[in-house]
Amino acid sequence: MALLTTKGIYGLMAIFEIAKASEISPISIKEISDKTGISKGYLEQILNDLRNSALISSLKGKGGGYFLKKSLDEITFFEIFNALEKDIKITNLNIKDSAIMSFFNECDEEIKKILDEPLSQILKQKQKDEKYLNFVI
Repeated sequence: MALLTTKGIYGLMAIFEIAKASEISPISIKEISDKTGISKGYLEQILNDLRNSALISSLKGKGGGYFLKKSLDEITFFEIFNALEKDIKITNLNIKDSAIMSFFNECDEEIKKILDEPLSQILKQKQKDEKYLNFVI
């Protein structure tokens, strides 16, 4: 079973679409749905959770839509996943063996450290990958 659900991954995808659009103007839910392939109904749930976590905001009316409340340098993977997944753990079992439980707690902390990178880092990696692809092709 995957550690992260589609909700967390789709939230990350939506944030990147919002970030690209935020440089110009807010982006509508329809545009995000069209660009990501995420259904509008599911996207509404995701965007509501992200808005409730103060990662994004929205404007109503003509020319309205969603925009980031912070820069990609200020938003981490963990914030998004925590807003959508609520709790990122390897297991939710109540394990009575303290050594095993300590092991899982340490794993959870390592996962949180890994995910505590700003979103701008993934863009830097994407640019490196694209640079490499252009070189190879």
